[in-house]
Amino acid sequence: MLPLPNATAGHRLGVNGLAVDRDRSILYSAGRDGVIYSWNAPDEILPPAKAQPQSPLHSYRQHVQAHTHWINDIVLANNNEALISGSSDNSVKIWRPHATDPTPPRIMGSHSDYVKCLASPGPQAQWVASGGLDKKIRVWDLHRAEQKLEIQNVTENTAVADKGSIYALCANENLLVSGGPESVVKVWDPRSGKRVTKFIGHTDNIRSVIISQDSETIMTGSSDQSIKIWSMTAGRCLHTLTMHNDSVWCLDSDHPRLSIVYSGDRSGLVAKTDLRGAADVDDGLSISLLQEHDGICKIASTPTSLWTATTGSSINRWADADTAGGVQLPDSMRNYRIGGTHGRSRTLSASQNAAPNGITSPRIPMASVLRISNTANFPPIPSRVTTDRSMSIISTSTRKASTAFVEPEVVPATALQSQPLDTIQGQNGLIKHILLNDRRRVLTIDTAGEVMMWDLIRVSSGVMRYASIC
Repeated sequence: MLPLPNATAGHRLGVNGLAVDRDRSILYSAGRDGVIYSWNAPDEILPPAKAQPQSPLHSYRQHVQAHTHWINDIVLANNNEALISGSSDNSVKIWRPHATDPTPPRIMGSHSDYVKCLASPGPQAQWVASGGLDKKIRVWDLHRAEQKLEIQNVTENTAVADKGSIYALCANENLLVSGGPESVVKVWDPRSGKRVTKFIGHTDNIRSVIISQDSETIMTGSSDQSIKIWSMTAGRCLHTLTMHNDSVWCLDSDHPRLSIVYSGDRSGLVAKTDLRGAADVDDGLSISLLQEHDGICKIASTPTSLWTATTGSSINRWADADTAGGVQLPDSMRNYRIGGTHGRSRTLSASQNAAPNGITSPRIPMASVLRISNTANFPPIPSRVTTDRSMSIISTSTRKASTAFVEPEVVPATALQSQPLDTIQGQNGLIKHILLNDRRRVLTIDTAGEVMMWDLIRVSSGVMRYASIC
């Protein structure tokens, strides 16, 4: 553990890992600087008038330099007493921040290549799994702090060297699910290491996996810009969600049946998808919850808010949105009917905005609604129009028009949240260095674009600063 004043606390490069200890109201973050931080982060509910608090809602607790390279993922286990981290230094470490005699993180084991992801069956779990670029999944016993199982991800396609790499893992007590560049979802038995089944359907790298509590449903996010819902009973993909227009990097849900899901993509969009009460997935509601400036590496939700980690060094906390009230429709669409591909339909009318307890839930502005899938008919697609504005052509018409079509302008959905509730400010970190010919001086550039020269012999006497470059 290192002493550090709160004023200078914060990661110096992108943040790849987040974990929330809800019992203690602690947020853990891990970044590309190899450091793990812990923050006091009480889950307070702020009224709309105080969406921007005058003082930070978080406070610094402690930090530790856990790894010598990027930390790619962290998970909590062992009744939230143990924090496990996986890194590009190939190691898997365990840290016990609440021990009566705190010690630095210690190595449980390692992979022969970068450790990209971790999975824990839950905060009370006594084992975790790690996946790496060495095409292996390793299961670790937390009591003995040693490996108890190794799974070799043998791929049928050997044309590309990294096809068997593990980029996504999720686990419960019954299943261990993995995904990677081979675009195949593989389901394993965490006790024997044998493969249970596999699902094929994605066309690009699988970046995130989540499992329902009953082990029936699996959801995967991919660089092919889609989220797929798989059924273990049916043995196939049931639905494909296409609300994202960029690579889906992360998924998060604490709903036992995955009926509420948060998804983040490379463009910085975080979508909230609510499938509760929907007879068909196309009848569900997906909204643009927030928009970050950088790609979303990790989402950690709490009962009232969610934390986002990006390729930038800061961490933001955002207010959640109540989607139970439905959509606020204009008068011209007050009785608009939403129908799925299987003939089911419902009406988004004012009467649906009353919760069972009689309390009216706020409605989502239509401008923030995303099209949940390619087969959904809400929001309605604008009709195509010709260059002659006096005539409109229905997009479903089979007749060929004599004039050229003008595609309707696609207006991006407006993010419901424009400002975070709280921000853990990051610091500037070094991203490149060059050792000069005298083997004594080093030129560096940081994330702010500032160039500095360091004297390795007299580094303690000061640093010569040069002008920033573009």
